[in-house]
Amino acid sequence: MRSKSNILFRLTIFLSFTLMIARQIKATEQSHTCEENDANEGTCQPSRAPPQILVNGTFKPLDPSSFENIRSFFHDNFLDGEEDRSTPIKPTITQIPGGESISLKYVQDLINPGTVLKLIESCYKRSGWITSPQSVKGTATVKSTRTSRSCPLIWPQLYLPLLNDPSKASRLAPLKDEIDLTWHLTQRIAAFLDVGEEYIEPFQLVRYQPGEFYREHHDHGSYYGAKTEQRPLTLLIFLSDVPSSPEVDGGGYTKFRALDEGNGGVAVVPRMGDGVLWKNEDDKGELLMDAVHEAVPPKDGGNVIKYAMNVWIGKKKIKENMDVSAYRTR
Repeated sequence: MRSKSNILFRLTIFLSFTLMIARQIKATEQSHTCEENDANEGTCQPSRAPPQILVNGTFKPLDPSSFENIRSFFHDNFLDGEEDRSTPIKPTITQIPGGESISLKYVQDLINPGTVLKLIESCYKRSGWITSPQSVKGTATVKSTRTSRSCPLIWPQLYLPLLNDPSKASRLAPLKDEIDLTWHLTQRIAAFLDVGEEYIEPFQLVRYQPGEFYREHHDHGSYYGAKTEQRPLTLLIFLSDVPSSPEVDGGGYTKFRALDEGNGGVAVVPRMGDGVLWKNEDDKGELLMDAVHEAVPPKDGGNVIKYAMNVWIGKKKIKENMDVSAYRTR
């Protein structure tokens, strides 16, 4: 009975995810159509909120004129489709007000809805969701300060060479789509951040159902006195919308309490396909204490699940320092 209940529960979550993502993809497409047809004298009303932050209890949209194009992005047939060159992705980036001490930046349209769908489906296909661990002195430990679920994705640098090995290729065939997906995405993020692919840790998806959270923490191991997880940069990519407005606070945002001193911190509202980038250490390698952050729970009683993907950039090549991310990929 327990196994049947677990299967039904996972099926319910997956169906809820599919419906939620379908609605958000439709809203995203409508929003982009409105932006492209902006000359229609305001007749188009997008159903999706613009990028926004929460400061001093007030939701504020980011200034559209502050966003700049990211020139390092390139068209990728695997991620963007062969027929989409006429409407290429146009990712943009801006500095988030109040986040200057950690170079907190907002990235718009980092990945498209199709890629979002593939990422989350990868976890459901192989039942990859596990109770989220937290690093304690370099050891994976489940603690009450983190109630989300995590899904470590396959690290493509480790598995790509094995696909050419006839003795292993057949066993890896069911995972080939995920390996290809993570490799193409790794290349795109490496170009964006101007880092080598070998410094990018295995991606980690996270899922927060209403009421689930991750209390204040730092992504750099030195904060906890550990020599592992030396991560100069964090890129958090939102894989779902958690809508908020002056009328309705949906929760689910990523909050940096130490930023914008005196105004209660700066929080970033999740928006599917967008990301937030920050430094965990300065250019001299000194830890940035302002990078402490938390995942605020989506509001209880709501029907929106928050999905996101952690992208951690290591100080050393991951393959030569596997202990950096070992507990993330168990």
